Amino acid sequence: MKRRIATRRSPPGRSVAPTEPASEPAGVPLVTVNLAPVSIPTTFFGRLVIVLCLATIVQLAGLYLFGSGFLLTRLELSDRNNCTTYPRQFAGSSPPAATDGCWHEARYKRAVFVVLDALRFDFADYDEEVAAEAIRKGSNASVPYYINKLPVLRDVLRDEPGHGLLFRVRADPPTTTLQRLKALTTGTLPTFVDAGSNFFGQVIAEDNIIEQFTRAGKRVIFMGDDTWENMYPNVMNESYPYPSLVVWDLHTVDNGVLSHLQPFLKRDPEDWDLLIAHFLGVDHAGHRYGPAHPAMGEKLTQMNGVLHDLFKEVDEDTVVFVIGDHGMDPKGDHGGDSENEVNAGLFMYSKRPLIDKDPTYMTELESYLAAESKLDLGTNDPFVYLHNYRTTPQIDFVPTISLLLGIPIPFGNLGMVLPELFFVSTKEKSPGQNLLAATRANARQIDTYIREYSTQRMAAKLAISELGDLFESAEQSFADLGRNPTPEDVKTVYLEYVKFTRSALIAARKLWARFDVPLIVLGCVVMFLSLASLLVYTLFHWGSSQSPMYIVTAIGAGAGWIASYFGVLHAILLKFENTGDTALHKAHELVFGVTVGFMLSYLLTSLLQYYRSRETGPQLPGLRTVLGITIFLAHVATPASDNLTVFEDSYTTFLLQGFGVINFIWAFTVKVDKIQDQLVTYSSAFMVLTQLSHLSTICREEQHPHCIPSFYSSPHSSVAAPYTVLLLFLLIPLVVFVLSRVLKSSDNDQAIGKTIPTILLPMGLGAGAIYWTLDTLDNYHVAVHPRLNLAEMKYWWARIALMAISSSSLYVWANTPNCVGMDIVTTVTTRQGVMDQGGPKQQLCFMGIPNAVGGSYLVFLSVTYMILAMFQKPMGGIMMTIAFLQILCLLEMLHLWRDKSFGNNSGIMKPSRKERIQSMLGIQKSEPDVPPSGPLSTVDEVEAHIDGWTFFFMVPVYLLGSRHFFATGHQSTLSSIQWDIGYVGLKELNWTLSPLLVILNTFAGPLLCALAAPLVSIWKRPLIRGTEDRFGRELGKGVLVYLSMMLAATVSATLLAGHFRRHLMVWRVFAPKFFFSAMFLVLADVIVIVFGITAVFLPVRAYAGFLGKMKELGITR
Repeated sequence: MKRRIATRRSPPGRSVAPTEPASEPAGVPLVTVNLAPVSIPTTFFGRLVIVLCLATIVQLAGLYLFGSGFLLTRLELSDRNNCTTYPRQFAGSSPPAATDGCWHEARYKRAVFVVLDALRFDFADYDEEVAAEAIRKGSNASVPYYINKLPVLRDVLRDEPGHGLLFRVRADPPTTTLQRLKALTTGTLPTFVDAGSNFFGQVIAEDNIIEQFTRAGKRVIFMGDDTWENMYPNVMNESYPYPSLVVWDLHTVDNGVLSHLQPFLKRDPEDWDLLIAHFLGVDHAGHRYGPAHPAMGEKLTQMNGVLHDLFKEVDEDTVVFVIGDHGMDPKGDHGGDSENEVNAGLFMYSKRPLIDKDPTYMTELESYLAAESKLDLGTNDPFVYLHNYRTTPQIDFVPTISLLLGIPIPFGNLGMVLPELFFVSTKEKSPGQNLLAATRANARQIDTYIREYSTQRMAAKLAISELGDLFESAEQSFADLGRNPTPEDVKTVYLEYVKFTRSALIAARKLWARFDVPLIVLGCVVMFLSLASLLVYTLFHWGSSQSPMYIVTAIGAGAGWIASYFGVLHAILLKFENTGDTALHKAHELVFGVTVGFMLSYLLTSLLQYYRSRETGPQLPGLRTVLGITIFLAHVATPASDNLTVFEDSYTTFLLQGFGVINFIWAFTVKVDKIQDQLVTYSSAFMVLTQLSHLSTICREEQHPHCIPSFYSSPHSSVAAPYTVLLLFLLIPLVVFVLSRVLKSSDNDQAIGKTIPTILLPMGLGAGAIYWTLDTLDNYHVAVHPRLNLAEMKYWWARIALMAISSSSLYVWANTPNCVGMDIVTTVTTRQGVMDQGGPKQQLCFMGIPNAVGGSYLVFLSVTYMILAMFQKPMGGIMMTIAFLQILCLLEMLHLWRDKSFGNNSGIMKPSRKERIQSMLGIQKSEPDVPPSGPLSTVDEVEAHIDGWTFFFMVPVYLLGSRHFFATGHQSTLSSIQWDIGYVGLKELNWTLSPLLVILNTFAGPLLCALAAPLVSIWKRPLIRGTEDRFGRELGKGVLVYLSMMLAATVSATLLAGHFRRHLMVWRVFAPKFFFSAMFLVLADVIVIVFGITAVFLPVRAYAGFLGKMKELGITR
């Protein structure tokens, strides 16, 4: 059978005698391959799936153990405070006898608690210099959309001195809404893993101000973000929740709040005691557009009017709190990585003066605040000033509102009362004495909580042992004051309580950054052994005649289970933690015992088998392997440095360019001009594409000022630049052209090799470009037509076009995964390439046979690329196109290097006259499948040679996954996740589709490259009779090598995260790096098992069926 035709082809997949037969140029022989039916290597497919499933289970076990120790959650206590349980009593002390209050005399009867979601501090602060500059220029064009849009706050501070206070409050990361609302109602601190609960809701089990109000018989009214309803179900007296996660909707929640707020303010004040109004428009404007967008200015201006009306409506017995739960970064996101994300505004207003502006009073208050700022706590964080406004922890709001309204402070609170609001005189106390009384009640509450917590966690007891001495000293100083203390003595005692409360907060932050060392060690051991086991299996057992000692490994797993179940391991494991305070339990021990027993027995028996079977010494790796390992290890070592991790996006570009340079230089060693030119072209194209991918950047906080974001239209926006949408359209013909040329080079532009690349692929890419065009027009508020609702058009286009084309493309490919065809050609040469004296003859020609599986898999990969690109923002879609083109460059370079190394005589792609395998058509005997002659004369040498090239090119495929994770607008930070993608084609959050869409968007680069890994092994590798086992071995080894790389990267991130657990940047750098590396690994495992291997098996089965059909029809024998 002839592999290629000369000039003309019949329709794909059919054998038709042409009216005017095509003729082949004289002297150009048609090569032949064996078309005898092949057997499907099901054994290799089955073994590969089983091995990968076992490896995935072991890896999940290791990640579970490590995560249980590294990503700890805080112990929540269920204790409640009330008016009869005044914190821990000392001799001679008793609760204050307040006529209207619990622990302290209440200053107000009611409160309005307004949460302006994502109210960054500079949104609330009025910048007089910017305003003056705008007046001087006579235009506001130079004023950012988020600056000076809340002038009502400035007006209160200027026109009603003493009636308003503005603070910069610092939120403890992670700064997701649920965690911040929890902190604003309980006064507690979050932990890193609490960020995940933001999307699934969480009923608050700890003491909180909402329950304190209701238990005191006060009426609580809520309206706004439905997160409150999830946190406090059936607690509020009246509740009007609105969906909070529809980030593209700027107005529904806010309009809903406004529809209820004003009516309640006009009702009898006795109808409510706490009114909570949570506005979401500012946050959603940030997520959708970024702060530097007209929509942000419009939303802040609307909130300015809301606050103006609110301040007019409230009476003198009401205090108003306006607070931001967190800030936002320049893109409008908030995870807690930067100062702008943790800095929020807090404004308080009352028609009755909050503070006395008398100069004598203010001088004394300022002396208290100045003395506070001089306390030596190891950090000045609670006492810094910005633009003359004091900075305070956000949780200080909790004890402040509690004592102002006369309710107990929640049991787990760690905040401290704001001194400005309690430095007021009463009938019995001077301002200093009143402040001291409030602070002492606050300190006693914290002391009670700390002592109770330490009884349940031994490590807590050790960590806070010094706090007890501070509190005892303060109590003793209070007892020594006497009945008529001097103002200076009162201030001294007050400062002792301040030192205790702030020291407790600092100690708690350190305590909840504590790690469970035994569990961390167990997880590291399992992860390391899983890597060692996978490497040993890949190099020694896969595809060899040696089989693992299954019985021994099973016995090892059983022995580990027995040792864990009966507690043999427990005593050994606890030696890693001197205090014995660990969350280690029986389930952890069983997981560790079984997995380690299984892997240790496997490794030991494999070592024994290796020494028994070894005939010669170990072979030294070739130059290609050494270079590949060097580049790979350079990337795996990234987590060893916080700087490398922070600038990993640039580092991966550097490593990929290094690979390109090596190929470029090596190309000039090739003596065949045509191959040399092609290698130079592909390596140059690869380097150019790599550099282009670096033009798309999203910056993390630690990269400033060395990074300028370019993923969006501007550094302060989350809206795509218009030119990126145009590029999406322009790149479609380029992708189609390049893919078609690559398929045509191996005659795989047949059947689906023509239908999908030339019809369905451009349709899908075009549909995606149209969707993002509509999205961009909508974001820029371009009025296409008065009757056209762009948001609605975008919704239906995504549901119909995107879903229909993506699903139909997958169906078409899966239904007929064949890229082979037939035609009849006229040839004037014999099979030996000499002139046929009998004249031209017609012969049946099959196209695409030697690359039948690889070509079909490439079509599948193109469909995957199309689907992933659909759910990328415009710049991300461009980067996915670059990634796909880079993969094509790598595949062609790999093929050329294989051919070059075999001297164009390899039998890999184009059998020559000397080694060709004759077809059964017209020939009674077929020659055996023999290895190529020349320097590589044995099958082992051939496979070792192929493995060297496969590994060398698997390294850049692995690196491309990381490179295009960054290029598609992501960093190893929570704030870089593009949550709005979860609403493509949806009007509201869908708990099945939305997470899937976000995963496809976030991990598109790694997913595409994981699916490209099998293609590196099978690209232009013929599957003919006698080569089935070799095909299976090469496929499996390539997949195992790639997943071993992914595992090695995760093991590195895991070990180094554990090592740097006390590093200053652990939560900003090392923990997110571990989290994203673990996600990369798990997704790669799943995607390769479920889709990668299936996408190879289906073409193999279809190809085997095709050859079988040809035999049934009598075309082949």
